[in-house]
Amino acid sequence: MRRFAFAVLLAAGGCIHGSSAPQRDSNALRAIAQQERWAQDALARRPDRTELQAIRSSDFTAVGRGRGALKRLLQAIDRGTWIRNTAAELMLDDADPQLAATFDRAARLRSDAIQAADELASALTEAKGGLTIGDLRPGLEAVRKAQASEDRIARLTARAGGRRLAPAALPVPRPFLASAARLVAANPELTRELDRLSPDDAAQIRARLADVHREREETKRAEPAAAPAPAPQAPEEAPPPEPKEAEAPSPTLKVANDAAILLSKRTPRSITLREDGLFELSYDDADYLVDPQGKLVRKEAK
Repeated sequence: MRRFAFAVLLAAGGCIHGSSAPQRDSNALRAIAQQERWAQDALARRPDRTELQAIRSSDFTAVGRGRGALKRLLQAIDRGTWIRNTAAELMLDDADPQLAATFDRAARLRSDAIQAADELASALTEAKGGLTIGDLRPGLEAVRKAQASEDRIARLTARAGGRRLAPAALPVPRPFLASAARLVAANPELTRELDRLSPDDAAQIRARLADVHREREETKRAEPAAAPAPAPQAPEEAPPPEPKEAEAPSPTLKVANDAAILLSKRTPRSITLREDGLFELSYDDADYLVDPQGKLVRKEAK
C-alpha cells in the first residue's frame, strides 16, 4: 500500500493544510473523516440565539465561551478547505462516488462554518472587550485561503472518469469585514492594528469604516427630537428626597485571585483602568485584563 505522505503531519500537529499530494489509502480516508468530524463538532457547539444575546450584553462567561467557539469555527473553515483539496487530489485517479460526495459535502460544511463564525464575530463585536482585530485575522485569512483553493479547483484538469470539479462560491459580501469595521469604529485606537492585515483586507475594512460612520450619522439625524418635558407643578408639600445616583464601577483593583499571582511574579509597566471597567496590567510581552476582583478575563499578546 502506498504511504500517505502527510499523515504524520496530521497526527503530530493537527495540521490542516498538507504540502504533499495525498495518495488513496486508508490513512487518507481516515484523515478526511477525522477533519470532517472536528468541523461538525465545532458547528454543533456554536452559540444559539440566547447565548448570542448574552454575548451582546457583555456577559463575561458568555463572552469567554463565545471566543472559544469562534476559534473552533475558524478552524472548521480551514478544515473544509483541506478536505476539498485532499479529495480533489484523490479523485485524480479514482472515480469513487464517495470521494465526490465528500468533496461536495465539505463545501456545505465550510459555508455553514463561515456563516456561524461571521454571526458570532458580529455578536462579540458588540460586547465590551469581546473581540480584537487579532481575533478576526485568522477568519480573514481562512476565507482568503478558501478563495485561493476554489480558484485553483476551477483550473484543475478532469478527474478520473472525465469528471470536472465545480468550484464552490464563497459568501458575498466577504465575511468578517463588517465586524472589523464596527470594531474599529467603536475603538479608534485599533486602527493601527489594520496594518497587520493583508493590504486588501485592510483597504476593504477602511472603506467599510467610512460607511459605518455615515450610517451612524444618518441614524442620529433620523431620530425624532425629544419632546419638551412638562412644566413641574408647584409642590404643596416638601418634595421627596432625590434618588441616589447609581454607583459607578469600582475604580479600585482588588489585589486578589489572578491579579495577585501576576503581581507576585513581576511588576507591570503600568496598571490602567479601561472604559469597559477592566484593569489592564501591561507587561513587555502581553497585556493582562482583569476585573475589579482581580480575576483574569483574557490575555492579549503584543
